[in-house]
Amino acid sequence: MNEQIHSKSENRKALPKFAMTMVGSLLVGGFVGFLVGMTHVLGLDPAALTEKIGAALEAMLPWAIPVSSVLILGATFLLYRSAAKKYAAWNGGDEDAISESVEEALSWSMLLSAVQLLINFFFMAALAAKGLGIGSLWIVGEFMVSCGLVIFAQQKAVDLERKMNPEKHGSVYDSKFQKKWLESCDESERRQIGEASYRAYMVTTRLCLGLWLVLVVLSMVVEMSLLPVFILLVVWGTMQVTYALESIRLGKHSKSV
Repeated sequence: MNEQIHSKSENRKALPKFAMTMVGSLLVGGFVGFLVGMTHVLGLDPAALTEKIGAALEAMLPWAIPVSSVLILGATFLLYRSAAKKYAAWNGGDEDAISESVEEALSWSMLLSAVQLLINFFFMAALAAKGLGIGSLWIVGEFMVSCGLVIFAQQKAVDLERKMNPEKHGSVYDSKFQKKWLESCDESERRQIGEASYRAYMVTTRLCLGLWLVLVVLSMVVEMSLLPVFILLVVWGTMQVTYALESIRLGKHSKSV
């Protein structure tokens, strides 16, 4: 009985916040729709705006990947060199402080390399949308070189991490790297990975909900196909189903142990 009362009490406390979130989401969606509607009132053409954005992207295509690679991957390698120097200069003093400093630099290095990879994929998709031709081979080459440098930077970071922690296993060049790396992590590291993964899951869920609302509102005021919504729901659904199935599997495993 006490558990039932406690459950109802928690529901009552959470309901107003939930209702406010839903109302806020509707207001944001309505505001987006209002802004799009105002473009028609003011004589602005969304199609023309889209055309201008496309033209700007087309102008950026030859330079976007090499320029971003120099800036972002340059910072990535600087972070790696800083971490490597700190590790090489370590003289057996405060191991925790050195390890924490080096691992933080390596984590930022991995983050920047992942950002560069996303930039590469975006501009490669923009190139494909524009249409591939003989003149596009140079950009394809830039894409491949940049992706190669990203993988190389990530492998250097992993190698230094393995040097600091010899019990770690895995190579970025291996398709099963993530699995092998996780298996070599201790309980504390697995807990940290689990908490980070759950945080990423929650943020992505909210982002998908927000994007769905924006796309639905936009479809009411501008002509657009259902393809963007379909792709969004495929990604969102895959994440939700995978999370649920993995929770069921882990639940069964923990009971059998």
